[in-house]
Amino acid sequence: MPSPLRLARLLLAACACFSCVGGCVGAAATGTAPPNAGSEPPAPATAVAPGEPPTLLLAAHMQPPGPGDRDYILPVRGVVHLLFSRPIDPLSVGPQHFVLVLGNGHRVIPVGVFLGAGVEPGEARSLALMLAEPAKAEPPKSAAATGKPASPPAEPPSDPISVTITGLLHDADGRVLEGLALDVAPAARPVFPVRAEPATGLTCAGFEQALRVFWSAPVHRPESAPSPLVGRSDGTRRPAEGVDDDDDPAADGVLDFCLRGPAAATGIELPAGAAVDLRGAPTAAGVLQVSPVP
Repeated sequence: MPSPLRLARLLLAACACFSCVGGCVGAAATGTAPPNAGSEPPAPATAVAPGEPPTLLLAAHMQPPGPGDRDYILPVRGVVHLLFSRPIDPLSVGPQHFVLVLGNGHRVIPVGVFLGAGVEPGEARSLALMLAEPAKAEPPKSAAATGKPASPPAEPPSDPISVTITGLLHDADGRVLEGLALDVAPAARPVFPVRAEPATGLTCAGFEQALRVFWSAPVHRPESAPSPLVGRSDGTRRPAEGVDDDDDPAADGVLDFCLRGPAAATGIELPAGAAVDLRGAPTAAGVLQVSPVP
């Protein structure tokens, strides 16, 4: 059995050991904390950098159906073409994301939605909303046939006057576009130029520059169409030296005007008839300032 002195020494050693352990634990607990310890959780990552401008709905234009549109699931009586300031994520496109308000106050969902088929960088900004023909009503019956007052004739189909994005449509960078809304230009209005940007990619081979013009609906350019005047950074205004219009006109609302020389384009004056729509009707005149590529 240990002597009283040895027991005292063992107790002192045990106390010193526990003191050291306690001191080590305390040092670990009171040392520098991890960067996020005790703070709010980090913000979720997004595809949108702070301060970037929002994606805009630039134009909505009602047009008659093209040859390939008339018999889509249901008979189609019209197509509403939408143009955005940025490309659209094709995986987020669906009819349920849009509501069209008709002139008679009714609200309808398009029977189909298609993304424009442009192949150059930045072209996939157009959507085509297919508007179905209304169900055919029975012809009104006479009072003699029913024994009641004659039923009024059916109202003619009403065209859309506005469009609203109600679902989780996204642009190609992940921005949610829900809530965007715009009045719909009627089919009687000529297709009009909406936006001009410097073009990048494989367009206008052999030229120093290309200026891309986005239109409110699909267009193509006849050989005899008048040339636009392009303002340059050197203060000159002269016609575009060429045009690149190789895309399928049935799905393309874009024209690329080809430019010579190093002076950057600053604006473009488009005369009436610089292009034609799918019916062959001339486009409206317009003056656009060149916007930066988003």
